[in-house]
Amino acid sequence: MTGMPPLERIGARPLRLALRPAVRCREVSWAGRPAFYLSLYDDEIDDRAAAWSGTSGSERPPDRDGERRSTEAGFAARRLEPTDALVACGPDGTIVVARGGCCTFPLYWRRDGTQIEISTSLPIGARPALSAAGLVKAAAAVNLCSSYEPNGWCETPLAGWRRLRRGAVTVLAPDAEAREAPILHGGAGDADAAAVTRGVRAALEAYGATQRRVVSSLVELSGGFDSTLAAAAALRPGHRMRGASAAFRYYEFRFEEAVQQAVARSLGVTRTVIDGETTFPYTPALRPIRFDEPAVFVTGIRHAELVGELAAERGATHVYNGHGGDQLFATDLTEPESFAPRRPARGPFSRAAWRTMRRAAEEIRAATAARDRRAATFVYDARQDVWIKETFGAVLRTPFTDLAVFRAAVAWSRYCRARGGRPDKRVLADAAGDWLPAEVVERRGKVAYDGVWMRAYAANLEPIASAFERVAAVLARIGLSPAWLIRRAEALAAWQPVSDREVLAAYAIAVWLAAWGIEREADAVWVD
Repeated sequence: MTGMPPLERIGARPLRLALRPAVRCREVSWAGRPAFYLSLYDDEIDDRAAAWSGTSGSERPPDRDGERRSTEAGFAARRLEPTDALVACGPDGTIVVARGGCCTFPLYWRRDGTQIEISTSLPIGARPALSAAGLVKAAAAVNLCSSYEPNGWCETPLAGWRRLRRGAVTVLAPDAEAREAPILHGGAGDADAAAVTRGVRAALEAYGATQRRVVSSLVELSGGFDSTLAAAAALRPGHRMRGASAAFRYYEFRFEEAVQQAVARSLGVTRTVIDGETTFPYTPALRPIRFDEPAVFVTGIRHAELVGELAAERGATHVYNGHGGDQLFATDLTEPESFAPRRPARGPFSRAAWRTMRRAAEEIRAATAARDRRAATFVYDARQDVWIKETFGAVLRTPFTDLAVFRAAVAWSRYCRARGGRPDKRVLADAAGDWLPAEVVERRGKVAYDGVWMRAYAANLEPIASAFERVAAVLARIGLSPAWLIRRAEALAAWQPVSDREVLAAYAIAVWLAAWGIEREADAVWVD
């Protein structure tokens, strides 16, 4: 992705909708008004749009304001897949947007006179108007929200453009403040263990049915429950599936190879073994990459790039993985997500930047709806999915972002909580044990990658430092100290027990700035 891709523009007064080629669109209707169902999945969008129309097409927005707001909040919640989005022309000239909690493509908006413009790309051109606070908040997203797309606030680095929040219905008007309502998945009531298990199995089988058209795929075989189920449920006669596994020669990984081999045998697939040291975190990609906003995913870009290359070489249209399985089945979905423990070090931030960081933390604490796990916003950061599809022609697919699977997971959390327990993955073994080899079911858990990250700092200190040096003037402009960051990277490369979150955050920003050619302060117009 060497530049902004061409966009398809759809006009439906008072809406202007700009879509990049990877995002598919189907026109539906809401109470007789234009509406558009958006998805990254070419072979599933027609069924998804039809399913939404079947449950929502008959709803009529009432005249009274309170009832209208209730309908706007509910018009997407029942059948909107968490990876997808809906854009509709609402009553009184408003635009109503529902964005799933783990939406696989970004959505931004701005007002243009009396028209609302919505885009799946930030229109970053030459010498863009940037917000220093918006970039610092990108760093806050890393420190406070791990790798996930920021959802506690809507500012973007590009002045004038705002992000549409995931897991929310947003109502936009040319002359009023935006208002939001959360999309919360999962029903009410209790269920016994057998019913929960049947629900999980049915949801996985429903996911498998959506993959019936796939004829060639690649699966990332880690040897865990999640990726194994993602592949096993999708397999059909005539489906050519190949595997890819990352391998490390370190002592702590000595049992991994045997489990990965067992999974490949159980699926009946051949497997390519990737030398993990060639795709260490921070290993630069071989091709230029531009994301709309800074993303920590760039630290793993070489691994994703290599998987995409393998998929393209084999003609695979889908890459299966187990992303989201831990979040759904080993996390209590009835509890709110907590970002409080993740506080960055004061070291690299100027006084103004530190104030911005603290405000961002306060906004996250106040955004209770955004932290509700039933909204699915913490399941999966999918900003790389658009890049994989546009660059290699394959879509990343996991069952753990499907609405049916998510609802089954909520039922499992409710069942465990009612009995004073914590969710774990035994329900997956009970529901789909016939798809899992014994080596997967009986393993105690996958090896933590802490040692891989520490070795990565030693192996890639030079590209990390070079990234900071290349845009040092701009980092200083937004309130980040390149010298402090390089010293911290050197400490990490020496295996010193210090925090790396500040380096992660600043590296994402530095790579983003360089990708867009913003290497000097004068390369952008600064609005704050």
